[in-house]
Amino acid sequence: MERNSSSFILRLSAWLTLSLAGYALAGGQTNISPDRVTFFSEPNFRGEALTVEAGASIETLDRYTRSDKQPWTFGISSVRIEGAARATVFTAPGFGGERLEIAASIPDLYTATRSTENGSTWDRCIVSLAVTGPQRVSAPPPPDRLAPPPTTVYVVPAPTRPPPVVVMRPRYDQRTADALIQQAFREVLGRAADPDGLRHYRELLMREGWTDRQLIEDLQRSKEARSISPDDAITRAYREVLGRDPDQNGLNHYRQLWRAGWTQGQIRDDLRRSTESRGNTSRSTITKVYRELLGREPDTEGYATYERLMREKGMSERELRNIIMSGDEYRQSHPRR
Repeated sequence: MERNSSSFILRLSAWLTLSLAGYALAGGQTNISPDRVTFFSEPNFRGEALTVEAGASIETLDRYTRSDKQPWTFGISSVRIEGAARATVFTAPGFGGERLEIAASIPDLYTATRSTENGSTWDRCIVSLAVTGPQRVSAPPPPDRLAPPPTTVYVVPAPTRPPPVVVMRPRYDQRTADALIQQAFREVLGRAADPDGLRHYRELLMREGWTDRQLIEDLQRSKEARSISPDDAITRAYREVLGRDPDQNGLNHYRQLWRAGWTQGQIRDDLRRSTESRGNTSRSTITKVYRELLGREPDTEGYATYERLMREKGMSERELRNIIMSGDEYRQSHPRR
């Protein structure tokens, strides 16, 4: 039994050595299954690529890095289906969070909306994935080597024919770079950038060609960002935007988005777009106009009328002022001389 086990191990080692050598001599090409899915870092199947054969799965994309040493987590923008493969992608590690079944190629994941009903998309939201497909019968391997394992993940370069697309990285002057860094620090960490952080990220933006998205993703992976309590951050956002603590449904909703990679700034922006926030804005606008033009608080009937017009018809503050200034109460309190 021990002799057979030793023989198996030797054969396996020999096959791995031969396979890797053959792959290198062939210029990086290997016999990949026709049933596979390729995930791209840019829309329209461009940029770097991660090819996964049918039958393989990845519990967390943190284990795979791109050429810039950044992980594939939150790095996928388009998906190409080949053969009879299908992909299932998830917003959390370990095949958790929201899921999306992909049976046909998607040139831009920004067009695939999530089920959160808040306008978010699947672009750069994938954390784990699985690829399925039919079981194909392959030709028997040569007698001197073992058959390759059926669930192999390959990281392959972007297509070279036609010529690869060169992604132009934005170049910033110091003023623009500093503004982006301060905004990213406020969104991710809830504070202004310290001098060391400002110098560090200024170099990356101006010299290394980093984008603002790379800056945010790098801050999200920092020790300080990981130590932030999601519930505390969500509660602060609610108090800042809506003037109240979150209800349980809202807390659960934004916890999921936090796990999917949302920043504090994104949560605040999403709350500002909510119906409740717009209602609060309407109330404050009506109250301000009444006080400035009529010198009093809005009455119940007037408030209800103007709040409905602002909510349903999109009436602006200027239009509201014009209506009140054309009314009898305003003309009586401001007689012409």
